[in-house]
Amino acid sequence: MKRIFFTTVLAFTSLNVSALPSMKTSIDVQAEISTSVRIYVEGNDVTNGAITLKLEEKNGYMTGTTPELLFIGNASSVSVSLTSPATKGLVSENGDQMRINTAWIKPGDRDISTSYPVNNLPVYPTLQDATKDTSIRVRFTSADRSETYPLGLYSGTYEIMVTPSI
Repeated sequence: MKRIFFTTVLAFTSLNVSALPSMKTSIDVQAEISTSVRIYVEGNDVTNGAITLKLEEKNGYMTGTTPELLFIGNASSVSVSLTSPATKGLVSENGDQMRINTAWIKPGDRDISTSYPVNNLPVYPTLQDATKDTSIRVRFTSADRSETYPLGLYSGTYEIMVTPSI
């Protein structure tokens, strides 16, 4: 009798192990990609940085043009706007003011007023994909002839705002 009981117990234990249900856990994975655009000048990322531009005398006016601005990222396009300093120009160390006229320069040297944003500028996935024929530059020119301003070093900070389009 003992032997039958022992066999019965083994069969019962074996039955319990195979009858256990499988366990599982789900892992829900998500990745949200936000719009991201970087500003490049001469191959360098200048996003949240600064571009230094020195105006030089040309045809009696102080003038200078930024290098080409390229936009790299995952937006379909961008709009750019320019904000002038509170003084609307440059100020010397003596407090003298130099009014500055600004213009966007699109490919083909077409000047457009910076009073309005420029829309639908292309954004490229990589710097290698970018073409200069779609870049934009900014021209700065003194409002008056150079000889009308007192001697000194004039400076001011302009800000380019880039707004991506999805």
